[in-house]
Amino acid sequence: MILVHLSIQEFLAALATGSALVGFWVAMRFPDRAPENMARALMHVLLSFGVGWAAADALTALVAYGKPAAFAAIFGLLLPALAYTFLAGAWFLKLAHGMFSRYGHR
Repeated sequence: MILVHLSIQEFLAALATGSALVGFWVAMRFPDRAPENMARALMHVLLSFGVGWAAADALTALVAYGKPAAFAAIFGLLLPALAYTFLAGAWFLKLAHGMFSRYGHR
């Protein structure tokens, strides 16, 4: 059995990369689920910040219960919260790109 030791920075970079890939995959796979206007997209962005804040607070509280609780919180709360943040960002960028591309080709 080969054990790989990761630093906390390497683990967080991998977690963020994986979350971004999941969020962007959902945006590409289900384009019909995207918000139809900028107001709703901004609402999702702001909501994702709140979800991320709550997930971080919950992670802080659950770490005190040991490694199993910490891993459950990381993969059950933090990863989905980060993925939603990237998904909301992708939706916002898609709408912003559509708005700017209409005005750029005159």
